[in-house]
Amino acid sequence: MKQHFPQLQYCRKGSCQVWIGLLRPSPNSRDYLLSIEYTQGYPPKVHVLSPELLSNVPHIYHTDKSLCLYHPGEGSWSSGKLIARTIVPWTAEWLRFYEIWCLTGKWFGPEAPHSGEK
Repeated sequence: MKQHFPQLQYCRKGSCQVWIGLLRPSPNSRDYLLSIEYTQGYPPKVHVLSPELLSNVPHIYHTDKSLCLYHPGEGSWSSGKLIARTIVPWTAEWLRFYEIWCLTGKWFGPEAPHSGEK
């Protein structure tokens, strides 16, 4: 992670690995302060710490406000894949779609059906 995204600072909370730092999804975007949390055996969770996201944003899990980056059933991410090469780029892409959604009201990113509460 440090090689690809040196601005993300690493710390450990018990068995959870955490990276916190700024990500700018495109040269014309603002900086977003993120938290990426990963515990072995569970999918990573990404939270935008600031700026605060709009309350009605699509593609977010409302139970914990983490970003919905991929459909778990599609095998897009697994513990054998590097977070720096999957989750972080997907987060940047999600943030670009979020910025466009803020301007247009339409989500142009990929969508998948979900079961349960988001």
